[in-house]
This record gives sequence, structure tokens and C-alpha cells, in this order.
Amino acid sequence: MKLSKPVSLAIVVLRLMLSAWIGAAILFVITSVAEQTSEHFGSLIRDQLAAIRFPHYYFFGCCIHVSCLVLSGFVAMVSANAVRRRFLYVGVFVLLSAMGMIADYQLVYQPLLELITPPGQVRTPEFTRLHNLSRYANQVHLSLMFVAAVIASRSLPDKMPSSE
Repeated sequence: MKLSKPVSLAIVVLRLMLSAWIGAAILFVITSVAEQTSEHFGSLIRDQLAAIRFPHYYFFGCCIHVSCLVLSGFVAMVSANAVRRRFLYVGVFVLLSAMGMIADYQLVYQPLLELITPPGQVRTPEFTRLHNLSRYANQVHLSLMFVAAVIASRSLPDKMPSSE
């Protein structure tokens, strides 16, 4: 029994979205660090960049996570046992990543935004603490998505057993 075309397409799109999110998030972080450490930008501009860019980062991440959850759920629901288990695991890792990203947004980014509004304020110890916490939260959520991508990217058997 081979995978149906809709299931195969869902797997391809899921794999693409997982990989694209990891690449996009890493690129976002690299450019953000470059901007924040650049001598060309003052504190006022750095704060404005953070206030403008990060809501888009979280929104795009939310869209990717929801889409990946839907796709992994679809593949798990309509597939045989071995594929079902694999994509349930993918869904669990994506869900954990999404929960981490939501917590980061609500518990870290929102308070950080308050500390830089209005832009150009002096960095407080609380800012440094929250900023470091955000770095760790992003490392965890991206690592969880990486694990999901690795699991989803493993090759599938040519023939699916009817039951295990």
C-alpha cells in the first residue's frame, strides 16, 4: 500500500515548512544581532527595529506552527501505524515549540517591549535578564522544530504494512 497523493503532498509541504522556518528564524536572528551590535545604529533605532520586526517574527512563526500542526495531524490521521506514530511525534515537537514561542512572546517579549517604549531608554538589569531569557527560549523552540524536521525528513518505506 503506497501513500496517497494528498498524504505525500502534505508530507512534502510539512518538510518544506519545517525547514523553511528553521532557516528563516536563524536568518532573522543573525540579522537582528548584526543590527543590534552595529555601530551605525543608535539605541533609538535599535529599539524601533525590535518593536517593528519582532511582531512579524512571532506572527509568521505562529502561522508556520499552526500549519505544521495541521499537516502533521492530517498525515497521522490518514496513515498506517508506522507513519502515524512518526507524524504524531512531529506534531508533539511542533506543539511543544509553539507553546515555547507563545510563552516567550507573552512572558518575555511583551515585558521587553514595555522596557524599550519609548525608544532609546537606558538598558536596565531587567532588560538584560529578559533579553537573555529570550535567547534561551528561542534556542529551545528552534531546537524542538529541528527535531521535528529531522523526524519528518526520514525516508518513508516504499510499502506500508497494513498493521503492526
